[in-house]
Amino acid sequence: MYAHTRDGEPTPAQRVRSVVEAADSLTVTTDGHSIGLVGLHTVDAAGGLTLHDPPGEHLGAELDAALDGTLPAVVEFTDVAPVHLRDRVRARLSLHGWLGTAADRGLHLHTEYAVLAEHGRSRRIGVDELVRAQPDPLARAEAELLSHLDCAHDAMVRALARLAPADVRAAAVRVRPARLDQYGITLRFEHAGRSHQEVRLGFGRAVRYPEEVGEEIRGLVVGRV
Repeated sequence: MYAHTRDGEPTPAQRVRSVVEAADSLTVTTDGHSIGLVGLHTVDAAGGLTLHDPPGEHLGAELDAALDGTLPAVVEFTDVAPVHLRDRVRARLSLHGWLGTAADRGLHLHTEYAVLAEHGRSRRIGVDELVRAQPDPLARAEAELLSHLDCAHDAMVRALARLAPADVRAAAVRVRPARLDQYGITLRFEHAGRSHQEVRLGFGRAVRYPEEVGEEIRGLVVGRV
């Protein structure tokens, strides 16, 4: 369950671009193989994905055997919250397309569409939307920023939690920062059982740099007392 305090959230296409931008690992699945890669991919300014020197010869051999020089593939990502939560998986993403050769013994994924699963629903996003979207400017810094807030600024987290509706606060046994993007921060309120609620607190403006986050978080607390 989500509550929203202000307008402004990433679009599904922006979320896709952000997940890919921040990811360290992925899984590539073809008709013949499935392989996990860590630290072996890069993303260009248009969101294009290149796999660099994947281990083994499986993908290369499949591509060489393909009649038209392309290899249908699905590349999967899991977006995991950097903060310790009961359910840390925030989203699952799959890019569907085909692999072709790239420079430096790499393979380039030509994406046809993406499927983003989060908040209990799945969305299909076309490649045109993905090309037009930009990753969130905090995508690469989010893990460090959230972890720092959770570990070093407990008083600030409690102050933010007081901005949530009273019934949400009353039912919670623990609160943690769960998401952060240029438009706001999401808090996770965990209940005594396995359930939880999330409350999104929107910033007064969209931030452009990680250095601006602290000011916006302080502004939320000061502006609501």
